[in-house]
Amino acid sequence: MHRTGRNFARGLGGAAAVVMFATLAGCAGDNRENLGEDPARAGARLPAAVIEPAGDRSPFGNYLVGLLAERQHDYGRAAEAFGHALQDSPDDMALTQRAFYAALQAGRYDAALRHADRLEAAGLDTPIARLLQVAGSMRTADYPAALRRLEAMDRSSDLARLSVPLALGWARLGAGETARALAALAPLDEISGFRLLRLLHEGFINELAGRPAAAEAAYREAMDGPPADAPLRAVRALGGFLERQDRTAEARALYQAHGGFAPGEPLADDTAARLAEGRKPEPLVGSPAEGLAESFFDIASALPRDRAGEVVLIYARLALYLKPDFPLAQLLLGEVLDGFGRYEEAAEIYRKIDSQDPLAWIAQLRLADNIYDLGDTEGAIALLRRMADSRPERTDALIRLGNILRYKERFKEAAATYDEAVARIGTVDRDHWSLLYSRGIALERSGRWEQAEADFLHALELEPEQPFVLNYLGYSWVEKGINLDRARSMLERAVAKRPDDGYIVDSMGWALYKLGEHEKAAAYLERAVALQPQDPVINDHLGDAYWRVGRTKEARIQWSRVLGMDPEPKLLDEIRRKLEKGLQPPDAGG
Repeated sequence: MHRTGRNFARGLGGAAAVVMFATLAGCAGDNRENLGEDPARAGARLPAAVIEPAGDRSPFGNYLVGLLAERQHDYGRAAEAFGHALQDSPDDMALTQRAFYAALQAGRYDAALRHADRLEAAGLDTPIARLLQVAGSMRTADYPAALRRLEAMDRSSDLARLSVPLALGWARLGAGETARALAALAPLDEISGFRLLRLLHEGFINELAGRPAAAEAAYREAMDGPPADAPLRAVRALGGFLERQDRTAEARALYQAHGGFAPGEPLADDTAARLAEGRKPEPLVGSPAEGLAESFFDIASALPRDRAGEVVLIYARLALYLKPDFPLAQLLLGEVLDGFGRYEEAAEIYRKIDSQDPLAWIAQLRLADNIYDLGDTEGAIALLRRMADSRPERTDALIRLGNILRYKERFKEAAATYDEAVARIGTVDRDHWSLLYSRGIALERSGRWEQAEADFLHALELEPEQPFVLNYLGYSWVEKGINLDRARSMLERAVAKRPDDGYIVDSMGWALYKLGEHEKAAAYLERAVALQPQDPVINDHLGDAYWRVGRTKEARIQWSRVLGMDPEPKLLDEIRRKLEKGLQPPDAGG
């Protein structure tokens, strides 16, 4: 059977928990298995030829290196290169602006502030530069300076419409103007979807100003309905407030009614321990500067990571400038750096999260991902095993460990690790379909088909139309020549669910090929290649289908393409044989 790399989605569980609190409202396998690419991938790096010391390059050379580094999200090197280029062109404001953004994105705040001051001196109103200057003033409690800059800011952009009201609110509170601080938040109501943000910050401001009744009213309004339907962030804000007001019984009832503080989640575990011990939580916002940090984080968390990653990074950096020990913002920053392939930098962020913080567990899970991404498989395995042993009531570290073992084709070890996770769960329910699916793959690859099939069928009982399970089990049955009608129906449903998934479309095409329907197979496989043009297995499948329908020249073209796609050795040998001899007739075993 042809095999290619696939990966179970990184971050199930821990990452989902972070998203809940932050939001306002693989493995080696064949084409049956598709949940993304294997995460062991190298981050983007500048070619060695351009990594000589910046001082040895010409100004134009530094500029070019800065552009390339910027494109590769290597903001530290971009900041350094642009900074050196500026030494020869200090009046170039376009270059100054590039240097500013690179320095801020790299977390080099002193350099970014110097560039921001130069932009301001030149009369340029660069909103993000102005916000960094405002943040600098807030850090030193120079609220008049912060207000002067905010009042002069251009508010025409969408982000400024969000940022300026929040920043004004916190700067006015710092200046002792509570009523004007609350009034400054009002424009947020005009932006669809941001009323909750206004209410939360109204609550934070009132609580910090010593107005508990007004704070409670704002928090309760942010709930926007019964606790079971309320945003988790609003529940957390109100619940923490009630605990600080010595109304622990009300807080406990709120958490229970909401249902979002499920046992096993790090913040839920911390909340349960705190309630049992009678400890009160610290306010989410303890100063105007922290309020502005919370504002920047809220904006960052509301933006789409896939389309606005660089802006999310900027706002996360602004939040951390004001509040360096801010685990939610650190996790968000690490997530963005992960998405950019900057694994070493993300790992550094995760390591900085206080080990005593409730979110440290999530940071360690992500750190294990990064260690693996950087090629240290054994290091990642060791970390996850230590984590699993330290928390015998949890399964997430075990599941990640099983996934890594599966990625590395250590299927027997992976199956045993998944067994351990299932044993910890006790009662398997709908949320655990993916664990059964993963264990099924490991069992099948270990030659334990009957147990694997049972896991796949159980996963489908829990999640009947799950396309990945339909795809894997249906394909397996076709390969084994059993349950063919049911297998075909499953694959058709999988394709209907994910018509743009090249691997699932390939499974459908290859199943039709195995069933002798070569014309239909070729049509599906052409689609699969269009969706995944660089996959050697899919291109090989299309070549086979072309050969069977008499399109032998096109078949040889497809097989030749595979040679340039770094196929696995077994597939490479098959391709060379087919290029030399073609395919034998089906009844001859070819």
